[in-house]
Amino acid sequence: MSALFTQLLWAWLMASSFIVSGHMVEFASPVATSAFRFVLATLIMLPALLFCWQRAKLNKTEQFKALFASRQRLFHYTVISGALVGFFIGLFVALQSTTPLNTSVLYTLVPLIGVVITRVWLKEIAPLWRVVGFVLGSLGAMTVLFATQKNDGFAWHSGDCIFVGACFLLALHVVSVQKWGRSLGALSGAFMIMLFGACWLLPIALIWGELDQVQWSTQGFWVNVLYLTVFTTLFTFVLQQRLVMTVGASRLLALSYTIPVWVALFSALIQSRLLSLVDWPFVAGIVILGVALFLIDGNVSKVKVAHGSNSTAK
Repeated sequence: MSALFTQLLWAWLMASSFIVSGHMVEFASPVATSAFRFVLATLIMLPALLFCWQRAKLNKTEQFKALFASRQRLFHYTVISGALVGFFIGLFVALQSTTPLNTSVLYTLVPLIGVVITRVWLKEIAPLWRVVGFVLGSLGAMTVLFATQKNDGFAWHSGDCIFVGACFLLALHVVSVQKWGRSLGALSGAFMIMLFGACWLLPIALIWGELDQVQWSTQGFWVNVLYLTVFTTLFTFVLQQRLVMTVGASRLLALSYTIPVWVALFSALIQSRLLSLVDWPFVAGIVILGVALFLIDGNVSKVKVAHGSNSTAK
């Protein structure tokens, strides 16, 4: 039950980030917001990490040095964070020549891409019913999206090719955490992702972030950016680290299928129009998602057992 609650909490927080990020556009550019989130999250995470080491009666200096002692680990987290930053940049560039609806629809392909990467890179073979579950998940999420965007249709734009590449990078990020992130705890791993992500984003923000237009003095900027930093960056990264290690990258990516549902519910609740969601396309999408998650989750225990056996063999 705790694992299920953790997964749902991750999905809820991710969904809320889409809502709040939409409000941030009037206060700062997406690049500037992302860079500030990563820098602020890193600064908040550092004392929390030091406190945890102190509680565990570990030498803080030695533990901090150990994070950067391995060149291989530095390379791994450069790739892990670089893939995540590449997704954000790809999203921002794509939105210049496509629509938010298109990116939302294409985002549902991330779990399927993750399955392919896991098969090729980690050599994990998913059963046929699980693959069917991922396909149904994409169809169900798309059904929910189109049900909530009744007046908009899907037409291919030039920016969609860019966003497909960005989706590949996001799937690569999650799978690479599963591949390389086991040497660190959830808190230490999240700190490394944020630190290296900040290093990637800072020069990009200085060049293309339009920092002179950031409304630093407005209350709305700080309320939104603090929520994004604490709840949808710090918490989600720590939860993601923990979930990838316990249920696997594919299962975590599968939970992203529910994000359109939560976004629709959050938006309808804010606008006091919950009854508008009670129609057959929206309900049908939720039913398809339920079947998809059941098929995907049906093999989780077997995958975990097999992975544990492989780890023991190593």
